Amino acid sequence: MKKKVISLFMVILLVLSLGACGQESTESGSDTSNEKQFVTVVTGSTGGTYYPVGTIFSTLWNEKLGHKGVVASVQSSGGSVENLNMLKDGEAELGIAMGNLTLFAYKGEGKFKDNKFENVRFVTALWPDVTQIVVTEDANVNSLSDLKGKRFNVGGAGSGTEYSTNLILENVAGITFKDIEAEHLGYFEASSAMQNGQLTGMNAEGGLPTSAVSEVFASKTKVKMLEFSNEDYDKLHDVAPYYGQFTVPSGLYSNLDKDVKTVGIKSTLIASADLDEDLVYELVKNIYENYDEISSSHKALEFVKLEEAIKGLPPVPLHKGAVRYFKEKGIEIPKELLEE
Repeated sequence: MKKKVISLFMVILLVLSLGACGQESTESGSDTSNEKQFVTVVTGSTGGTYYPVGTIFSTLWNEKLGHKGVVASVQSSGGSVENLNMLKDGEAELGIAMGNLTLFAYKGEGKFKDNKFENVRFVTALWPDVTQIVVTEDANVNSLSDLKGKRFNVGGAGSGTEYSTNLILENVAGITFKDIEAEHLGYFEASSAMQNGQLTGMNAEGGLPTSAVSEVFASKTKVKMLEFSNEDYDKLHDVAPYYGQFTVPSGLYSNLDKDVKTVGIKSTLIASADLDEDLVYELVKNIYENYDEISSSHKALEFVKLEEAIKGLPPVPLHKGAVRYFKEKGIEIPKELLEE
């Protein structure tokens, strides 16, 4: 009789245990049973700003949204133009790109004349991509026009930096890539080539500070950064009104002992309009609701504040998921940033 009671008791315990497990599984189903949502962020060269910031974003999303099935990863690339093409071809979910090139893709202009990407959408503005033209001191280069005949890194093939370098040289200095020995290296490769005496200089566009620029300024090779005068800026702004004036502050880089006036364009986080609205809403929400946590991870992120989220954006629509979040936060969105 005693054995029967014990057996019955064990059966009851087993049933209750299985029931509890079933209940626990049901209650936590929202965390574990969701389908995976893979989010690849295409960025730029590892020596620039896009790649480390993309890494910060993907790490944040995995930490905060992993329980909802989000699996984020970062991928280096040739930069803005390649990122736009990858999004168009469905090879990535998100990308970082210069605002002007996103506009050209949306309208089918410039490099995108025969490759229009009407489905591209802004997710948020990020930081200004600052033009940093760094040259070795012994190259006797004191202005952009002095680059004529020099071996100069114009940016990776198909990158936003390559496009901008061409635009700047032509409109400010009156020279083209045919007038220089143009190289298409990543930023760290260009930094190494400058230190080895194989390169006069480079244009390293990115948020401040840019890793490869920090590296070359801290090296034994003496370098300097070229300044844009107000006249230089006016020449550029006349043909490219999306450029603004910015300053690289003294002391930002080792041995940079004065403020340097330069130019720049807002970089942006982009997606295809087809990317799930709820997903984009969660991604952008987690950037701004964790701003204090991520802003100290990279100096460029100090510019990524909610009040700056749509400032400086050219007329390309915002993704519906981003619109929903910004409206919740009371941000007034101009008509040119809304889908018709």
